[in-house]
Amino acid sequence: MSLAIRPATEHDLPAINAIYNHYVVTSTTTYDLAPLPLEDRQRWFAGRDKIHPVIVVTTLTDGAEKIVGWGSLNVFRSKPGYRFTVENSVYVHPDHQRQGIGSAIIQHQIQQAKELDLHAIVAGIGAEQTASIALHGKHGFVEVARFPEIGRKFDQWLDVVFMQRLIK
Repeated sequence: MSLAIRPATEHDLPAINAIYNHYVVTSTTTYDLAPLPLEDRQRWFAGRDKIHPVIVVTTLTDGAEKIVGWGSLNVFRSKPGYRFTVENSVYVHPDHQRQGIGSAIIQHQIQQAKELDLHAIVAGIGAEQTASIALHGKHGFVEVARFPEIGRKFDQWLDVVFMQRLIK
C-alpha cells in the first residue's frame, strides 16, 4: 500500500470526523462521550494556526484517494510560556490499523515540530491503550506522568499516561 501525507483541507473534515467519531463510541482512545458534529470539527479546523497543523494520510483505492488516518499538533496549554510545546493526536481508520500509518503520522509530526522550532510534543494516552503507548515509545516518547482515575467513560474510571518527546 502506498501512503501519502499532506496537509488537511476543509474538504477532508467529514473523513477526519468519521474516523474520530468511530473511536468516540467504541473505545477509550478519546474521552469525548458523544460523536462530534461536523460543525464542531469545522470550527476546530478554522481556529487553527500554522504552529498547530493537521495532516491526513491517504492511499489510492481504485484510483480514488482515501483518507486512512490523520494527526494534529494541538495547543498544550493556553498560557504563552507553553508556546513551544504541543500535544499530538493520532487517529488511524479502524480498517487500516497495524499498517504503519500511525508511525508515519508520528514521524511526520516530529519533523513538523522541528520545522516549527517547537521544543516538545506531549501525548496524553489512556493507560489501557497499550498499542498507542508502544507506538509513541517506538518514536522516542517517554512516560513522564501517570494519573490514576482522572477520566471517566463507559462507567469506569480511567488512568492517563503522559508521554513526552523533546525535539532536538
